[in-house]
Amino acid sequence: MRLTTLMRVFGLVSALFVYHAPAIADAQAEVDAAMTSSPSVTVFQKRDFVGVSLFFGFDPVNPVSDRGLIIYPGGFVDPRSYAPLARHFADQGIPSAVVTPPFNFGFLGTHYGTYVKNYWRGEVTDWVVAGHSLGGTVAALWVDNNRAPSDGIAALVLLASYPDATVDLSDITIPVVSIWGSEDGLTTESDIDGSRDQLPATTRFVRIDGGNHTQFYYTDTLQNNDNPALITRDAQQAIVEQEITSLLN
Repeated sequence: MRLTTLMRVFGLVSALFVYHAPAIADAQAEVDAAMTSSPSVTVFQKRDFVGVSLFFGFDPVNPVSDRGLIIYPGGFVDPRSYAPLARHFADQGIPSAVVTPPFNFGFLGTHYGTYVKNYWRGEVTDWVVAGHSLGGTVAALWVDNNRAPSDGIAALVLLASYPDATVDLSDITIPVVSIWGSEDGLTTESDIDGSRDQLPATTRFVRIDGGNHTQFYYTDTLQNNDNPALITRDAQQAIVEQEITSLLN
């Protein structure tokens, strides 16, 4: 790994490796609700043969599409904090999953999206892959390593994130969307601009005015070094949902 890569990764990880106090009731209630099965969606935790967690799955009883959603969580963030986003799409009939890399550190589970693909093999033909912060960096790496049409990657969504310096997706033919918040104290507009040459010329860049880093997942504890948002979490999440919906459709 080149020095510039190490510097970028260290900067991103050091910003994320912080203590997250427990969320207050309303965010936790939304997470708990999203993690609870219903007559229309089965929620489960997929483990390997020795019990290591691979992903949280959100399986619609009556799927409406052969396209699904994979989410890579931010570094050291509880993957369940992204459950409401995954559940939003599962409630609409879209198979969805949040991968659970070891120690909640994405680089230790770069390939975990493959476990999701294998679980739904024969039911889901292609996947929209989304990743937040360090999770987006890892998702971009996984997508870069799974470029063949037979790999079934339909689109990439970067949430307050950008590819590693060694990853060049400029010639990839799938849709890519990069979304960030104007108030983000961790992933800056300069970081986003610096990633443009690594992404396709057709990449859609979406700046959420008033959005921050923390509100891409569900907690009411402001992440260390982030800035307070000027819009609600629901408003920020709605923009993310709209962008992902356009790719799923």
